[in-house]
Amino acid sequence: MYHQTFRAPSSPQFQAKRSLMPVYAEDSMKAGGFNTAGEAPFEIRGFSLGNAVLGVGSLILAASFSTFFKGDASGGSGIGFVYGVPIMLIGFALKYAELEPVPLISDVEANSIFDTKASENLKKMKSDVTRHRYGDEAHMDTALKALGLWVAGKAPPKLLRLKEQVDAGEIIFSMYFDSPGTPIEMWTDPLMKVRIEKFFGPGLTAAIEQIEEEGKERIVVQLRSGEVKEADVKTQVQKVEDGSVISVNLNEKPLGTVISEADTLVKSVSAKAEGLGIKPGMRIQAINGYEVTKLNWLKAYQTFEPPMVIDFWVPEELRDPIAKGTSDD
Repeated sequence: MYHQTFRAPSSPQFQAKRSLMPVYAEDSMKAGGFNTAGEAPFEIRGFSLGNAVLGVGSLILAASFSTFFKGDASGGSGIGFVYGVPIMLIGFALKYAELEPVPLISDVEANSIFDTKASENLKKMKSDVTRHRYGDEAHMDTALKALGLWVAGKAPPKLLRLKEQVDAGEIIFSMYFDSPGTPIEMWTDPLMKVRIEKFFGPGLTAAIEQIEEEGKERIVVQLRSGEVKEADVKTQVQKVEDGSVISVNLNEKPLGTVISEADTLVKSVSAKAEGLGIKPGMRIQAINGYEVTKLNWLKAYQTFEPPMVIDFWVPEELRDPIAKGTSDD
């Protein structure tokens, strides 16, 4: 049986199990992860490098042919042909690998406050997709993979345009996608909202919706600045009347439990977890209201940040006798 532990990093048991932990692209969800090569050593803006190289190659070839037809015997036409053809081939290759900049709809007010309101991650994404790119499969390719929005064997979601506007002094940044290969359920999963906020944040709130545009379904991801203040919740336990569920308000990780990845069953607990009323035999049921299963509980736990509420289902034999008596009445 494989187990996942939430012990403190200094715990020997934690270190022993750490190498077995599944990886959910947490390391890739960082700033700069918007293209296949990370941070580019330099940027080219305002023109297509492919067009520029093609233009140079075309001029060299044209000059070469002109020299040839004029009967110039100096050999300049041959040299021009030797250099012109490879340069043009390079230009064609660049054009083949080229991604056009994504259109940006903005206004003076939005443009003026974007740098002060947007997170560093959002600034880098905007910078990446609004210039010509070469060698990437799609705009935001590694971001889409890290978020789990690029389905294996399917075409990646295509970023169609960006829109930035101002509302009540905050920036609203919208991304419009054509996404036939990614089910709408993956976009609208509540956990995806949290992952997008974590990826592009901090200080941004995400909203995801499906719209119809020109007879086609589009996905709109909207990011709004202005950090949402979380309540300062101390770690405590709330129980439902019949004792079938306890809710732990966790202000700081780790929780201090060892949980089976196969079936969400609590296998063992630390003194901290035991003090909260968590016992072996209980099962994780929900995190921040997000219902979890054996397939996604670990991903949800890694995605949500404290303060967080974790609900545990309590089997009948472990329920508080007083609560059981109340339920039987």
